[in-house]
Amino acid sequence: MVYLRLLCLVALISTVAAQATSTASASATSYPSATSSPTLVQQGFAYNPSKATAGIFAGLYGITTFVIFFRLFSNRTWWALCLPIGAAVMSAGFCLRLAMTVYPNSFPIYLCSQLFILLSPAAFLAFDYIVYGRFVVNCIERRHSLIRPERTARYFIISDITTFLVQGTGGSFMTSSDSNTVKIGVYIIIGGLALQTLSFGLYILLVYHAYRSLRRHGIKPLEEPWGKIFQLLFFTSAFFLLRCIYRTIELALGLGNSYLSNHEAFFYVFDSLPLLIGISAYAFYWPSRYLQPSLSHTPSEAMSAINPSETGYDA
Repeated sequence: MVYLRLLCLVALISTVAAQATSTASASATSYPSATSSPTLVQQGFAYNPSKATAGIFAGLYGITTFVIFFRLFSNRTWWALCLPIGAAVMSAGFCLRLAMTVYPNSFPIYLCSQLFILLSPAAFLAFDYIVYGRFVVNCIERRHSLIRPERTARYFIISDITTFLVQGTGGSFMTSSDSNTVKIGVYIIIGGLALQTLSFGLYILLVYHAYRSLRRHGIKPLEEPWGKIFQLLFFTSAFFLLRCIYRTIELALGLGNSYLSNHEAFFYVFDSLPLLIGISAYAFYWPSRYLQPSLSHTPSEAMSAINPSETGYDA
């Protein structure tokens, strides 16, 4: 299992590296010619990244990371480590984005910034998957879930990794000097993003099915002690889905050649901010407080926590 995780990590890093390189190549074609050669940042973006905004988001993600880590250690919920780690990496990504404005020709800073910002949301989605699985096992009967709760996280994480690899394949195509190959790469990336959005949409439907199933059996979820879990999952999923849709539309309109990709404000409003709002909900409402069965409706199966070997995350 450890070797599989390392292999997946290497594959994801290679994928994002290919995407970062392809982004620089695509933006370079639209950047106006000048007497001096453009910097790496100018090749990667069609705008000058804002130093102040990057600093603000680095601070906001940093504060959120601290609060979530405090929640985690206070409640000893080690299975939730992926969320604060992902938030910390995102904060580091914005710190590097800030450094990138000072060292615009540093490829390590540019690449690591892109890696951290693009990879971190995968941890946020994974946390939602894990919370759903633990909720079904600990709070309600398994029959209300379309998928075995122990395997929900595994299935959707594999789906996210697969779509990420598809995007990486498209990114590698975009590094070609042949225009037809570049177009194929763009279509592959758009397809990968669309599949990723579809996959997360299916996860939201899975959560909604459990909600409707409980309602059909005369249970009012929002009146139960664990009702806050549904509110958290629906709230965070809505903002995560918004980010997925934005990414898909941005690529569909043209990487480095569209109004969306040429203005940094859209990146913060529809990408970074929705993710921040989503994970901040867990800073206020830590899920372990609500992962308790109600007195009137208890699961028919054991109340034990999910087997860590089933989910791929240690307790």
